[in-house]
Order: sequence, then C-alpha cells, then structure tokens
Amino acid sequence: MSAAPVLNPATVQELVDSLDAEFAVRLMDTFLQDSPHLLAEVRRGVRDGEAELVRRAAHTLKSNSWTFGLEQLAPLCQDLENLAAADGLAAAEPLARNLEAAYASARQAVEEVRAGLSDGRSSL
Repeated sequence: MSAAPVLNPATVQELVDSLDAEFAVRLMDTFLQDSPHLLAEVRRGVRDGEAELVRRAAHTLKSNSWTFGLEQLAPLCQDLENLAAADGLAAAEPLARNLEAAYASARQAVEEVRAGLSDGRSSL
C-alpha cells in the first residue's frame, strides 16, 4: 500500500465547508451504496475480459474517491482505468485485488467520517 493517507481529512473538510455537513453525508451515503456495485463491475469485467466495463467502473470509482480524498483508492482506480483503456486486462487481476484491499480501508474511513458528521462533530 502507498504511504498516502487512506482519506485526506482536508479534502472532506473542503467538501463540508463548500456544501454543508448534511449534504456531504448524503454524498457519502451515495458513495457507500454505489461503490460495491462498481467494485463488482470491476471484478466481473476483469474475470470476463470486458475492458470497457472495467474502464467505466474504475473511472466512476476514481472520480468518487477523489471527492472524499481517498488517496490510496483513487490512484489504483486510475491505474486500472488506464490499463483497461489500453486493453491490458491480462495484467489487471493483481491490480484489481489491490483495489479491493484499498477499497475496504477507504470504505471504513468514509463510514467513520460520515458517523462523525452525522453526530454533529465537525472536526475531521
């Protein structure tokens, strides 16, 4: 894993400051609901050799990850998106496994921040 933090609190704080805590929580809820489906699409696409499915799912997961400052997950998504765009899925399986591990940590971090925002704690 990278030396980058799982979640950059400054990014989340910027999100909260620009939108508000309630809306940030709703965005986090959407991420927590949608991301397992995106991960499943990556898995299926890698398994079935569907590069376009992998590319689209990795792209969406990357964009969502950057929204919350998920600094380990987003670059892995970018790498997988690039690999799929170059139709290099033969080498994608190890990267997809790394993505799954990074996602587990990222999900936990988002859940923790979300809980803090829902409880009215504004400091990240």
